Amino acid sequence: MLLKVPSKTFRTNNFPLVVGVINITPDSFYDGGKYNNLRDIYKLVEKYLDEGADIIDIGAESTRPGSKRVSFEEEKKRLFPIVSKIIKKYNPIISLDTMKSEIAKIGLDHGVEIINDATGFMYDQRMPKVISNYKCGLIINHTSGLPDVMQAKTNYRNLIKDIIKFFESILDTCKRNKIPLNTLVLDPGIGFGKTLNQNIDLIKKADRFKVFKRPIMYGISNKSFIGNILNLKNPDERVNGSVISSLFSIMNGVNIIRTHNVKETVEMIKMWRALK
Repeated sequence: MLLKVPSKTFRTNNFPLVVGVINITPDSFYDGGKYNNLRDIYKLVEKYLDEGADIIDIGAESTRPGSKRVSFEEEKKRLFPIVSKIIKKYNPIISLDTMKSEIAKIGLDHGVEIINDATGFMYDQRMPKVISNYKCGLIINHTSGLPDVMQAKTNYRNLIKDIIKFFESILDTCKRNKIPLNTLVLDPGIGFGKTLNQNIDLIKKADRFKVFKRPIMYGISNKSFIGNILNLKNPDERVNGSVISSLFSIMNGVNIIRTHNVKETVEMIKMWRALK
């Protein structure tokens, strides 16, 4: 298995990868408002890289359930020039979490290497053309709707089959737009239009997505389904549940873990490698 981004090719023995999450937002479910100045963002980037993150994922628009869209100008103001300063200072592989093609273009011009579209091209149908033009990496997330309505849309005919059908349509879109499939990561969307039991089902049946022969990413850390299982309202207290869920995901075929808990996830993967 290969994953090509402009500066690097990840090969089979590089997986599982760890993606460290930075939300430059006032309203994200976990770290909203924590990172609103450059010094604190620098500290978090340094921490993630020291702990072993392979990719840094930065977003400036919350996609938590019920969140509202922010304007292009507001998202642009939050992200830039912070992103280019991070790249200049640390030179990490940056994934930009955005649903707007114009924000994606600015990010790619600043040195971003991957675009993470949490709406799966639903919000902005110009996104595939931008990805094609820049030959960057692409993460596509499954969701039942935009964040403000997705949790009202959890009735699937068959959860796994419906997500597979969605990914088949994404591959068709990529082929039509001449997006190389070896740049593509698929994310079944834990917590995006899913109930607690559906999230559990996705973890148990992650191997069903191997059919696409593309890296599969799960974003699990500190999410509400873990809090519901463990009766923990505070997302900060969900680290153990997050790491255990990530381990089961990897054991069932997941290749990339997107997380706020980089140190714990990297250590878990090292133990998994030693014991598997």
